[in-house]
Amino acid sequence: MEKVGKFFSKLQVKVENWLSYTSAGVIATMMAITVADVVARRGFTYHIKGSYEYVSLLFVYLIFFGLAFAQRTDAHITIGVLYNRLPRIGRLRTQAVTCIIAFGMLATLTFFSVESALFAYKIQDTLLGAIQVITWPSRVGVPVGIGLLALRFLAQLIGIIRRGELLEEVAAKERTGVEGL
Repeated sequence: MEKVGKFFSKLQVKVENWLSYTSAGVIATMMAITVADVVARRGFTYHIKGSYEYVSLLFVYLIFFGLAFAQRTDAHITIGVLYNRLPRIGRLRTQAVTCIIAFGMLATLTFFSVESALFAYKIQDTLLGAIQVITWPSRVGVPVGIGLLALRFLAQLIGIIRRGELLEEVAAKERTGVEGL
């Protein structure tokens, strides 16, 4: 059973890393589209049709594909005024409750965002602008990113329960290259 757990943990890390790199690639793509549109407008008085629509839809991948990676590496904004003063057991309990609540909310959001993406696919939903741009590929990014974030919270909850691991300790081990995910 432990081998299966380690396999899924490593797979989850690889998927989170891959989606994080994809998110970075999306930034480059958005910049290229925007620069090309500006150059076309200023240099040739030509507008690249759909550039605004495609850039706005790419924001979904930029935002949602990096969430689980940021959670794993403890890169989200935190305010530790009270948390840092708690004893270790208090911090473990606080993180466990946070993980339970976050997992429940994110699993629910994942379910409803899958429904939304499927509905957009079924009706072939489009953005109306310079050209019609289909929205369902972008909508698929929401449940993928949120679902992976939900799984990250679940994995962290399991780490808290089984091994008494605090998120900040696991993230510090990862940054220094020490095994412990």
